[in-house]
Amino acid sequence: MSELISLPDGFALPVTGKQADYPELPWTTGPRPFAHRHALEAIDGADPTSANRQALEALMHGASSLLFWVHRAEDLSTLLKDVRLDIAPVHLVYGGMIEDLSNQLRALPSSQHPEALHGSINLDPAEHRFRTRTSWCGSLESDLAQVCKALELPNGLRVLCGNGAAMRTSTPGLLCIEQLAYGLGSLFAQLDHVGWEYADRAWLHLEADDDYLQTIALVQAARSLWERRTQKHLGRSAPLWISGSPNLSSQTDDAAALIGLGMQQQALWLGGCDELWISPLNDSPQAKDWARQQVLVLTYENGLQGLDQPLAGSYTLDGYTAKLEHEVQNLWDLWATQGGYWAEIKSRTGA
Repeated sequence: MSELISLPDGFALPVTGKQADYPELPWTTGPRPFAHRHALEAIDGADPTSANRQALEALMHGASSLLFWVHRAEDLSTLLKDVRLDIAPVHLVYGGMIEDLSNQLRALPSSQHPEALHGSINLDPAEHRFRTRTSWCGSLESDLAQVCKALELPNGLRVLCGNGAAMRTSTPGLLCIEQLAYGLGSLFAQLDHVGWEYADRAWLHLEADDDYLQTIALVQAARSLWERRTQKHLGRSAPLWISGSPNLSSQTDDAAALIGLGMQQQALWLGGCDELWISPLNDSPQAKDWARQQVLVLTYENGLQGLDQPLAGSYTLDGYTAKLEHEVQNLWDLWATQGGYWAEIKSRTGA
């Protein structure tokens, strides 16, 4: 049987839909992440009681995982009250000492199944410096020591984090490049410090670009760069959990903005995100309901959820992805000549 299908005007296509010598690309190979896709509700924990009500309401109306900004370790029991931790993944963003949070986790009641808690504690030293222009423990060395201490947490929370979305700058045209360079760069720098044997639980946060195809390429390139680096250090693939959020610069009452928001989330999903942020247009109950329904439709009701890499083999997207990967690698190579990743972070933040 011929391997080519002949078409009019002299064209011929391979049966597989791609050229016979087309390379196997990292974003179409490697293992799937360590859980199914989730709809993530992000909650500010400044008022713990109110935040807990919001979390429980979200879980009852479609959210399947939670992210809390924890302002005080002692608020944790209130934030997580009545949340079944063996069911809902929980991410914790916390700028204090890891020991304080660990003590609060151990004090949670057995009825919540804290032993089965699965999610992450965000201890990304680079992201903290970008956001605050300081280190949370006084120096980079102390911050990295906190990351090492976090490896003693229960396996369900022992996750190294890279927050590329929080580390992009306003440089025109570099939104995707900088997210990958800084976000993945942080993960790689942390693993160089603690050891690559901890690469099996890694979390990366990315934010959509206004360009639909570029956003798909952003997620694919993240998997490609991660795959190449884990193969180099481990000789095998390792999972990468990618959490994607749309780019909503300001709140709005215009319901038409849901279209743009949905397109961004669809691109993140098609690129291979494992988790989409529920992102309301504003703080109204109606906007929150719209946002949850939008993510649920995208992730569970469009018929694509049963397909692995639905866009694999797209020459255009593969080209976008390869170009983005090349540009990120060039930036890393430049930083390497200037002292490496941490030197770049110190230069950017003045810390």
